[in-house]
Amino acid sequence: MLHVPAVELVRLVAGAGAAERLSAARGYLYDTPETLALEQQARESPEDFAVPGWIVLGADALFPARSEGFTDRIWIHGAELIDGYQRLKALALVLDELGLGHLEHMLLKVEVHCGVERERARRIYGHADRCRNIRDAQDRLLLCPNVQRLAQANWEGWTFCVRRGVSDGPSGTTYYLPEVTRALACLSGPGPELAHRTASAEGMVSLWDDTTSPSYLSLFHPRMTPLGVMRAVESYRAARAALERLPKSRGVGHGKLMEYAPELIHWASCRFLPWKRLHASRSDFDWDGELRHRMRAHTEAAFTELVRRYEQRVEHTKGKHTYVSTAGELWLWRDLTCGL
Repeated sequence: MLHVPAVELVRLVAGAGAAERLSAARGYLYDTPETLALEQQARESPEDFAVPGWIVLGADALFPARSEGFTDRIWIHGAELIDGYQRLKALALVLDELGLGHLEHMLLKVEVHCGVERERARRIYGHADRCRNIRDAQDRLLLCPNVQRLAQANWEGWTFCVRRGVSDGPSGTTYYLPEVTRALACLSGPGPELAHRTASAEGMVSLWDDTTSPSYLSLFHPRMTPLGVMRAVESYRAARAALERLPKSRGVGHGKLMEYAPELIHWASCRFLPWKRLHASRSDFDWDGELRHRMRAHTEAAFTELVRRYEQRVEHTKGKHTYVSTAGELWLWRDLTCGL
């Protein structure tokens, strides 16, 4: 196990045929989010780049070489790059871009395996991805102090877990985090932007992925409470149920908005709720009663008005059947909800 200056180690991956020469499992993945993130981290915080992960080499043989000052030097003969090609190649690209000075103080952690250990390391690293649970955006939410605060709050017998959701027991009600996120977005404002973003899985992951963005912090903020989350989910479920109870005959023509943009209708249906006071511990608003007795009427009214506006808008365009391609567009959602 060694600590090697990055500016020396990246020489291994110089040249177009480096992956083949080093017997790397893959060439450089230039356009994946992970390698683009590696490049960005190497540019912005090289001091943090070397902390996680090792560069794993196989070698035919190791020989001590002449030491310089307090630094020991080792000759590595017949090097094979078992793991870490993406990290080294990202560093090499940044080195070409910003110069040697950018990485001159970076040391990388390196493992070198020879003989039978080399074969073992190659085998183990070759199978590692099959049994590795990679942290995704949802997992990383636990690093957010606002989510930590929410998880540690008093749920009065319920439990909160980013992965398992909010639950009142093995056989009780469960709110999973995607539903919680969509529910909070449904009761956001003033416009439908967050409801639109969380309508797709990709949009929701992008929201979770940046816990410092204004959009994220407008949903997961220091003032959020278990009571507010429960209110949001119950409101969202009530709006969904009310939309599902509308006659199927209303979902023809421009009424297909019901099918192609349900989150838009859910958001519009909840405008009558005091969403700015969602997390207030005390409220003179009867949340349960309003959801039970008035949500259906508000959902029907919102649906009717949105379909009317959509039909009116399409009448002013050349095509009369544009709902399939436009119903999910944010510009349309903003247009249809203006003034609601």
